Amino acid sequence: MAIQVAWTVGGLVFAGSTLAQTDASSPPADTTTTAAATKKPVENKPAPDKAVSLKQVSVTGSNIRSVDVEAAQPVISITAQDIQKQGFATVGQLLQNVSSMSPPDLSHSAPGDLGPNQGGSFIDLRGLGAPRTLVLVDGQRIGAAHGGYTNINVIPTAIVERIDVLASGASAVYGSDAIAGVINIITKKNFNGAEINTYNGEYSPHSDGRQTQTSFTVGKATDKGSIVFSASYQNQGAVWADDRAFSAYPWTDQHPYFGLSKYGPYGYISNAPGGAALVLNPGGDSRNINDYHTFVQPTYAANGDITSLANAGDQNYNRLAGRTNMLQTEDKTKNLYLDGRYNFTSNITGHINLGYNIDDETAQSGSPLFYSGMGSNSAFPSLLSQYSYYNPLNGIQSVQFRRLMTETTYRSYNDPKNYRYNLGLEGNFEWNGHLFNWDVYTYNSKISGINTRTGYFNLINVQNALGPSFMGSNGVVQCGTPGHVIAGCVPFNPLAGPGGITPQMLNYLSINSVEHYGSDEKAYVADFGGDIYALPAGDLTFATGVQRREESGYDSPDPYAYAGYSTDGGVGPNSGSYSLNEAYAEVNAPLLKDLPGARSLDLDIARRYSSYSNFGSSTNSSYKLTWKPFDDLLFRASYGTGFRAPTVNDLYQGRYPAGTFTDPCDTVYGPTAYGGNALVAQRCLTGYGGIAGVAANFRQTDSNGVPIITSSGEGALPSTNFTGGNPNLKPETSYNADIGLVYSPSWLTGFNFTLDWWSYNIRNLITNISNDQVLANCYQYSIQSACSQFQRQAGTGQIYDLLNLETNAGWQKESGYDFTAAYLFPKTSFGDFKLSMNGTYIAKFNQLPTIGSNIIYAAGNTANFLTSWRLRDNLTLNWDWHAFGASWTLRYFSPYKAACAYAPSSGTTAFPCTLPDYYAPGVGVEPQTQVPSVTYSDVQVYWKAPWNATFSVGANNVFNRTPPYVYGAYASGSDTPYNYNASYDIGRYVYFRYQQKF
Repeated sequence: MAIQVAWTVGGLVFAGSTLAQTDASSPPADTTTTAAATKKPVENKPAPDKAVSLKQVSVTGSNIRSVDVEAAQPVISITAQDIQKQGFATVGQLLQNVSSMSPPDLSHSAPGDLGPNQGGSFIDLRGLGAPRTLVLVDGQRIGAAHGGYTNINVIPTAIVERIDVLASGASAVYGSDAIAGVINIITKKNFNGAEINTYNGEYSPHSDGRQTQTSFTVGKATDKGSIVFSASYQNQGAVWADDRAFSAYPWTDQHPYFGLSKYGPYGYISNAPGGAALVLNPGGDSRNINDYHTFVQPTYAANGDITSLANAGDQNYNRLAGRTNMLQTEDKTKNLYLDGRYNFTSNITGHINLGYNIDDETAQSGSPLFYSGMGSNSAFPSLLSQYSYYNPLNGIQSVQFRRLMTETTYRSYNDPKNYRYNLGLEGNFEWNGHLFNWDVYTYNSKISGINTRTGYFNLINVQNALGPSFMGSNGVVQCGTPGHVIAGCVPFNPLAGPGGITPQMLNYLSINSVEHYGSDEKAYVADFGGDIYALPAGDLTFATGVQRREESGYDSPDPYAYAGYSTDGGVGPNSGSYSLNEAYAEVNAPLLKDLPGARSLDLDIARRYSSYSNFGSSTNSSYKLTWKPFDDLLFRASYGTGFRAPTVNDLYQGRYPAGTFTDPCDTVYGPTAYGGNALVAQRCLTGYGGIAGVAANFRQTDSNGVPIITSSGEGALPSTNFTGGNPNLKPETSYNADIGLVYSPSWLTGFNFTLDWWSYNIRNLITNISNDQVLANCYQYSIQSACSQFQRQAGTGQIYDLLNLETNAGWQKESGYDFTAAYLFPKTSFGDFKLSMNGTYIAKFNQLPTIGSNIIYAAGNTANFLTSWRLRDNLTLNWDWHAFGASWTLRYFSPYKAACAYAPSSGTTAFPCTLPDYYAPGVGVEPQTQVPSVTYSDVQVYWKAPWNATFSVGANNVFNRTPPYVYGAYASGSDTPYNYNASYDIGRYVYFRYQQKF
């Protein structure tokens, strides 16, 4: 053994001068549910002659091509057959049900998230955020939007051979963004014949959310090369909020009157004489003040619930205002895909890959509220003039009003397009008894789109329409005064009841908000690798390469909105770019083989250097060890560093108003907001970090110069406080580790088991912080650079020009366990049975948002709108018999804690608060409620017809389980405005799938 180790060390020294790289695109010959769990390693055999070398392949997580590959990191592999056996229409839907996934950052159940990412599917491994999960196709990047999100649905399921999920950091192998892990979609290559797939499904018994999908794939493979072409179309229908019990009312059907808005489609006057709030009577004349009644508050029960409405017309929500909110958005997707390979010689192959994807996405999220003071521009107070023809207090006073504009809705139309190509050459050669491979290629991915949003109002026209108006001689109300008519203006009545707002009024006020956006990623790559030294335990193999990548993006919001003339929020335009050069190397050394207690022992080391044009360089490494003491058992361990570079949007996002803050020097509210810190008080008096001191009795004032009466005042000059991107951002950095085992006992044929412990430590998070945190960083935490982010007005001492940009702050630490098991039962006369399971247990998930904040202990809890289940587990039983088959899957979500909607001290006890004395570490008593577990059952049966076709029918959530309610709207922790979690099913989904092969 000593001689063998000496040989190995000598080989590693020699390898140090000959490292080089490969490609990670070719799929292994064997694809199974768990890459390392269900495939026994190849037995040790004499090395074949190089001239008849076996086909080398790459494994997700490594750049080295090899014949015999052991997975040093846990990889879940989902095959095309697995996809066919599940009832999900898209890659995104399928992956969302892998146990290591968390609720998506952006959800189809939140149509209020209107913008360029609307309608996409974004995968979030470990709950660390979708931008920290790298998506690859055949080992290569497919490009992300300039905000860092990769829409995984741009890859049609028809061309998927398998999907590898590497839930472990891999920056040393793949570069930026692979902090949480990698999704590697392996596409079909050697495809012969033609195939048609159709899919139809909908929710039952609701008959909504229908999805239809049709794809056609054709291919041919010969000795000279191969070509695969695929075209697909998918249509996803809407699900409306008022068609589900948990979203038909603000606080579910269990509390139908609670949380209703007092602003409805009837005129509401908030400044009537005497300070009363008045609501127009149903059918009343909005111009007659006597046709109004005082707003009637609802009746509350002793437990705080609302049990009745004295006047139902004074309250409003989805069911009362019509179908205004979508629970699932509409989406039409078209995909074209082409992959071609041509063998110029026996050792040189050209390859080309083309992709085109276009979406047509529609979202709707309620009706807009038309009210006095709307919009971000204070120059438009939006008051109904006392001289307006429609003012019931005409000639007496101007009116402040509220009215829900049920005549229109917030709708968003998004049409992102994605163009991709990859073009290159690859080959292999033999030299001096060693086999080498190489690959040079370039790729380009472009995303562009227009997001058009309705439901907004032109503030200039609003001011004209609410201003003085009169009845003209022609019997038509006109804007202005006699002799001074405003041409083209249509007077508006904001107090009219249903039916009182004409299309002409609405057309004059309405304005669309149009946003143009796009991103472009291109790269030039060269890889080289092979075996360079024969060690006693096997060949020392390596991979090395270089890459040049250029990324750019832009976002051009509606210029009218940005100027403050629209009720849409004004975000400044942005554009930017950066480039990077990378070099990487990986070496795999078989240290021991065929020894007692060491059937094999392999070490893999990878290192990547990345030089960015904007922030500098980053070097990341990984170390992976696999040890097989005997044939049935494999131990594996890895450790690596990672990073995530700031995106174009992080760097260059346009400026927009930063909101309110509490001045630490305010003598009333400052001490409470900043912990009564004596150092803060001293710095306020003497000045600090280039900021002048203030008087001992200093008070923060509002924009009218009046001292604030609550904390988080608006500031003396709120329009000068901005947030946005930060070109000085640094990358996030991380450490990750894995230790696990793979057990395939020879005494129990067909059984495989894996258990892996994993851990992440992410630093310098790219994040948004509050205005108060900017001020605290200066005065309380002595970060003098923060003092340059605001100024104090000479004479008054008031803060202005506060610039709160994205920053690097805080950390996340997470650890847990992944486990899989599979057992293929012995064959029986009535079919083959296979039982498989994969699960994830989160032991720790701690977050520190920024300096001075409390640590958030999120494992098994909801925090920062993220649900971290302790345990997610999927259990599947498959049966195959001749041309028939069936599967049954159980998807389990463990219980978790969520903040109580109302603390017991509030007196409102109508909503669950099962852990009123729960002690949160570092925070203290923080009342929580226990959200129960839920298990969904999915079933499918299929028949393989004699004419080479397959019929499949099935149902997901076959028992129509209702998800647990989590009261408090966003208390569910997922990105949804409803009292449920976006990862939960919204009903029984039945489907039919037909596949025809030719």
